[in-house]
Parts: sequence; C-alpha cells; structure tokens
Amino acid sequence: MKRRNDRLVALVILGMVALNFPILSLFSREGVVFGIPLLFFYLFGFWLLFVLMIAMIVTRKSGEKP
Repeated sequence: MKRRNDRLVALVILGMVALNFPILSLFSREGVVFGIPLLFFYLFGFWLLFVLMIAMIVTRKSGEKP
C-alpha cells in the first residue's frame, strides 16, 4: 500500500510541474497538431496520460510487479 501511495504522490507532483507556467510556455506557440492548437493538444494529451497512469496505479493488485 505504501508503494501505491508513493507512486500517486509522485504522479501528482509530476502533474503540478507539467501544468505549471514554465512548461506550459513551451507549448504556447503558434502551430497545430492534427488541426488542434499546440497548447490544447498538450493539455488534453497530458490529461489523458495522467488519468490513464492514475487508473493503472489504482487498479493494479498489490502483489503484482511493476
């Protein structure tokens, strides 16, 4: 259980860093990816990966290896 909590805390810290000013400013440029502005593509792409990583951590059985 402690490992799961540690992973979730690390993931929250990663999310806070990835969605803060210095990183967001890297993607606040003109440009499109698949017709979507770069900043929105980054935000929604990161959000999707973030939710999937949380789901993987929470649903993993405690006896499984990473």
